[in-house]
Amino acid sequence: MSETVTETPTSASGQGVDPGEPPAPATDAGDRQLGPQGEKALEEWKRRAKDAEKEAKAHAARLKEFEDRDKSDLEKATERASAAEQRMSELRDRAVRAEVKALASAQFADPSDASAFLDLSAYVTDDGDIDSTAIERDLADLLKTKPHLAKAAPPPSFDAGPRTTASTGTDMNALIRQAATGR
Repeated sequence: MSETVTETPTSASGQGVDPGEPPAPATDAGDRQLGPQGEKALEEWKRRAKDAEKEAKAHAARLKEFEDRDKSDLEKATERASAAEQRMSELRDRAVRAEVKALASAQFADPSDASAFLDLSAYVTDDGDIDSTAIERDLADLLKTKPHLAKAAPPPSFDAGPRTTASTGTDMNALIRQAATGR
């Protein structure tokens, strides 16, 4: 009869490792640096990625040019107008968010939290202006319903108030003079 011996795999520390257990991830101490050839290869890949990105932008511009060639002036103008309208909408949302953050900075612990709880589109008037009074009103209502968003009250002062300077003690000569004059 032949004998078979099974050995338990061991780790670098000499302890047994369970074969069903996945290997431990490599630690930073065990990782090696790239070395000069690796650095050179990394720089080459970065350069290639930048070149590919530039080429992709050029191809996208060329495709846009071909698409625009077949469009009428009205279609081109309509497309530009819709792109401008979309950009204006994004800028208006950004302005409303900034206004909410500015008004909330006085009362909220994190002013950016206020914009997360409010419907920002409700604060733009029909003429495109931002309604600051409505924002202030809604911020006050938000603090009533969610007081944990408010700034923490400053800690109480344990100062006993204004201090008076200690009176200078009277010396013995002053007491004798005072007794001698009879006051």
